[in-house]
Amino acid sequence: MMQRAALIGGLWLVACGPASAPPAAAPSETTPPPASEPSTAVPVAEAPPPSDAPGPTVPPAATAEAKPAGPSVREVCFAMCDKVKEKCGKSAFESCRVNCGKYDPPAEGCEEVVKTALSCARDATDAVCANVAPESCAKQFRQITACASGQKPVEAKEPSHGVLPAGFALYDNAALGIHAPMPEGTTAGSEPNVVVQAKHSDGAVYAIRKLPRPEGKLNEKVFLKLAMNLFGRCSDKMKMQGMVDKPGRTSINYTMKCPDGAEEMGLFWATDKALFIASVRGGASKQGAEAFLYGFEAK
Repeated sequence: MMQRAALIGGLWLVACGPASAPPAAAPSETTPPPASEPSTAVPVAEAPPPSDAPGPTVPPAATAEAKPAGPSVREVCFAMCDKVKEKCGKSAFESCRVNCGKYDPPAEGCEEVVKTALSCARDATDAVCANVAPESCAKQFRQITACASGQKPVEAKEPSHGVLPAGFALYDNAALGIHAPMPEGTTAGSEPNVVVQAKHSDGAVYAIRKLPRPEGKLNEKVFLKLAMNLFGRCSDKMKMQGMVDKPGRTSINYTMKCPDGAEEMGLFWATDKALFIASVRGGASKQGAEAFLYGFEAK
C-alpha cells in the first residue's frame, strides 16, 4: 500500500514539475547582422563653414632682385651722341662724346634735370651737327643752368608778355630790334655798351649790352673768350649751358660768381649784325630773372 502511494506521488511530481526551456529560435532573415569591428581609418574632419571675416593677409614674396637703376648721365649723353653719329659722321660723334664731360658729373641735385635735357636732344628731330642744343630743347637746357645756379628745377615756361611779374613792364627798342620784360623805371646804361638798365626793389640790377658781333662761326669757346674780356676774374667759374644755333640767332645761357661773392646770370644772344648780353646781377627773384632772360628777344 505504501509502495503504491509513493509511485502515484512520483508520477504527479513529473506531470506537474516545471517545463523545460524551449529551444532557442533560429535567427530570422530580418534580424540585423552583428556589428562589424570598428574601422582603423582616420576620420576626415569636415571643413568649417566659411567665415565673413577676412583672413590674415599674406605679404607677397620679396623680389629676389632689386629693380635696375635708370641710365646714368653719361649713358644718356652717349646715346645722344650715337644719334649724332648716324646723322653727322665720326668727327661730330667724337666731339659730342668729349662734350659729355660738361654734363658728367652733374651739379648736386641736378642729375634728373641734366638727363631730361640730354634725352630731349637725343630724341629731337631738329638736332644739328654741332655741340649745341636743338631749338626744341632750349628750355630744358636752360633748366640745367638754372639748377646749377641753385634754383629749384621746375618746368620752364615762356612768360607771356601780357602777364608779367609785379613791378615789371615790357621794354621795347624798335631801333635796335630788342624787347624784354624788365623792372619798371629803366634808364640808359651808365657803363660802356649798356643800352638800358633797371634796378628792381629786391636790389637786383637788370641790364642789356650791345657789342659788335664776332666774326666767323660762334661757339662756346668764342663766348667764353668774350666773357673773359668783359667780366675779368668773375668769369673764372663761369658755366654755360643751353646753346641755340639757328639762322638769325646764336645764343647761350651763363651763370658766374665773382671773387667778391657777387652772382650773375645772363644770356649771350647774337643776331646777324650784333651781339646782345642780357644780365641779372644780385639776388633777383626767380620769377623776375626767368621773365627777363626767357622773354628776351633780338632781331
